[in-house]
Amino acid sequence: MRYLFLSSLFITLMLSGCQSIKPMHLEIVPDCQTHFADKDLPTANCQLPTPFTSPSFEKALFKASLDIGKHHLSGLLFVKKMPDAECRIVFSNEFGMTYFDVEVEANRFKVNYCFEPLNKKMLWKILETDFRLLLATEEDSDTRKCFTQDSTNYHVFKSKNRNLTRWDLYYPEDNTLVEIRGKSTIADQSVITFSNYHDEFPSSISIVNSIIKLKFSLSLISIN
Repeated sequence: MRYLFLSSLFITLMLSGCQSIKPMHLEIVPDCQTHFADKDLPTANCQLPTPFTSPSFEKALFKASLDIGKHHLSGLLFVKKMPDAECRIVFSNEFGMTYFDVEVEANRFKVNYCFEPLNKKMLWKILETDFRLLLATEEDSDTRKCFTQDSTNYHVFKSKNRNLTRWDLYYPEDNTLVEIRGKSTIADQSVITFSNYHDEFPSSISIVNSIIKLKFSLSLISIN
């Protein structure tokens, strides 16, 4: 079964390899600082914070569902910011059985526990990228580029740290994060959307990797 899974995934990657998640219709902003001077950007390099990097964020509990192809898991996802700058993510069902327990920080990704059917090295490479994009754990990049998107007027910021490239799209009126697009390889191209904001935190988050037909849906229950 394991080899069948890997073979199917390899074929899917070969067929989908030309797919691009780069936002379309971007117009580069040569001088980010000047262009966004009246937009109240909180940092000098035009990098806006994500909901999970906000100083006020400590922990959040979500109702969650994970779909990978025909396989479906549902339960609760707990995200907590730890004292040593890492984040802990635990996904379990409503009866307390843990699907996975991971730690994410800038230079380390550790799987403390994984439900055996999910224990696939290739899958965890993809999920690692998803969680790094979601939590913005990478160190700040000095190769950041700024754009505006013609079709939406979104503010778009591109950065690259090591092999991880990401685009952050913000709503121009209030600098609300709308979407993150990112990848490190062909296999882990993902799009994360944020919606239904309440008190500056999204009530709904969706992580989609169309190449392996993965969708992780999060609905906020509580936040501290």
